[in-house]
Amino acid sequence: MTNFNIQQAMHIETAQTQDRDALLGIAVRTGLFTPEEAEGLLGGVLDELASDSLPPGHQAAACRLRAGGTLIGWTYFAPDQHAEGVWNLWWIGVDPDHHGHGAGLHLLRHAEKIVSSKGGRVLVIETSDAPALAKARRFYEAQGYRECGRIPDFYSEGESKVIFARRPRED
Repeated sequence: MTNFNIQQAMHIETAQTQDRDALLGIAVRTGLFTPEEAEGLLGGVLDELASDSLPPGHQAAACRLRAGGTLIGWTYFAPDQHAEGVWNLWWIGVDPDHHGHGAGLHLLRHAEKIVSSKGGRVLVIETSDAPALAKARRFYEAQGYRECGRIPDFYSEGESKVIFARRPRED
């Protein structure tokens, strides 16, 4: 039996207009977004990227099992317009059927590589302290991101914003 290394087969590329529905589907399947929220948040960003109406540097990347294969994840990141050399990683989403196989790490490393190549000093990740995002917070910490702050009741009463940051890897 051949030992298939899924991480070696993963392919990261710029998200394309035709990926829109698949990317929205992944967002909904994570259980973190309703279809309406996915459309309003991610759909709006994808539409703005496609129309080239966002400031320079905004990027959405898609992860496939292999070049031309099934979409299994996405990330969206951009330079912070108010701080030189600071970038924000807005979303990483991986299809739940593919959790634990390295797609999130592959996407994070892709973003870090781009940020580093553009002279980025710091990559900031903001998330919620909701129990549903505990796994994501542990993932960021395991990758060397430090919790730098919390804003109580940011998203709703009792749901805080958690801010992580680190210098991007250069490898």
